[in-house]
Amino acid sequence: MYRLIDSSYTLADIGRFTELSIRRGIPLASVVKTEPRDRRVVVGAALLFVPTVAFSEETLLQRFEGFLQGAGSWLKAEPAELLASALEEGLLEAAEDPQDGAPARWRSRLESLPGVTANRLADELEAAQEILKLRRARMRETLQAKNREVNRPPEPPVDAEADCAFMRMALEEAQAAGMAGEIPVGAVVVADGKVIARGSNETLRSGDPTAHAEIVALRAAAAALANHRLTNTTLYVTLEPCPMCAGAIAEARCRRIVYGAGDSRRGALEGAFRLFDIPGVNHRPMVTGGVLALEGEKLLTDFFTKRRSEQAAQKATESSDAPQNYAQ
Repeated sequence: MYRLIDSSYTLADIGRFTELSIRRGIPLASVVKTEPRDRRVVVGAALLFVPTVAFSEETLLQRFEGFLQGAGSWLKAEPAELLASALEEGLLEAAEDPQDGAPARWRSRLESLPGVTANRLADELEAAQEILKLRRARMRETLQAKNREVNRPPEPPVDAEADCAFMRMALEEAQAAGMAGEIPVGAVVVADGKVIARGSNETLRSGDPTAHAEIVALRAAAAALANHRLTNTTLYVTLEPCPMCAGAIAEARCRRIVYGAGDSRRGALEGAFRLFDIPGVNHRPMVTGGVLALEGEKLLTDFFTKRRSEQAAQKATESSDAPQNYAQ
C-alpha cells in the first residue's frame, strides 16, 4: 500500500506549530492522538533545524535535542521519538546504504517554501509568547478586579448632613491656613462619627513640601490611634487630593474620602486621573466629591485674587521707588 508523502512545509504549518506551543509539557503521542496530521507539523518544525546535506544519526539526534530545548521546549518527547516519527512521516531517508559496521547517514526530505526557516519559526514563537503574556496579564487583572469587588468591605453608610458638618470643620481649617498665608486647604479625619484629627496646609510655615492638609491630618490621626493603618476612618478635605496625598491615603487605608472642590489639573481621585483605578494600587476607598464645593472654591479664589493684587501692588511700589533717569 502506497502513502502520499507531504514533504512541503509552509507558513501555515509554522502557524499551526505556534498554536500547539501554547500548551506546555504535552507528550508527542498526545499531540498525534488529538490530531494525527500534527505529527508532520511537529517533525517538520524539528527538521528546519537540521542540515540540508547528508548527516550522521548522531548529528540528527543532537539537533533534535537542541530543538526540544528551544523551539520545541513545550513538547514532552525524546530525540529518538522525533527520529522515528520523521521516518514514519517519510520526511527522512537514508543518504546511502550503510556498509557493515558503518554509521547510518540521513538526508531530510523536507521541502520548506521560501521564507519558511528556523529563524521564522523562532520569531513566530516569540511573538506568540508575547501575545500570550499580554492575555494572561489582562486575565490576571480582570480576576484581581473581580476579587477586589467580591472582597470589598461593605461601604459605610452615607449621611449627607454629617458630611456637610465635617466638611465645614475642614473649611475652618482651610480658612485658618489662608489667614496664615498658606493656600487655604483643610482636612479632618473622622472615626466612629468623631473627629480624631485636623490638618491644614503648613508647607510655608513648616518648610516641609509634604505638609499638605491631608498629610498633616493623616499623621495626627495615626498618632491618635497609635496605628499607621486608618482602615475605619473617613478623611474630609476641602480640595481634591493631589497624587502625593492620594498615595498617602492609599498607604493609610482610609475607608472613605470626601472632598469638596474638584481639581481638574492635579486631582488624583477623579480630576486629572484616578489613582485608585491603577491595577498596582491595592486600596479602593469609597470616594464622594463635591461636598460644599462652592465654599472651598471661594476660599481658593479669594486667596489667589488677594495674592495677585498684593503682588501687583508690590511691583508698583518697587517700580515707584526705583531711581528715575531723565534725559538732560
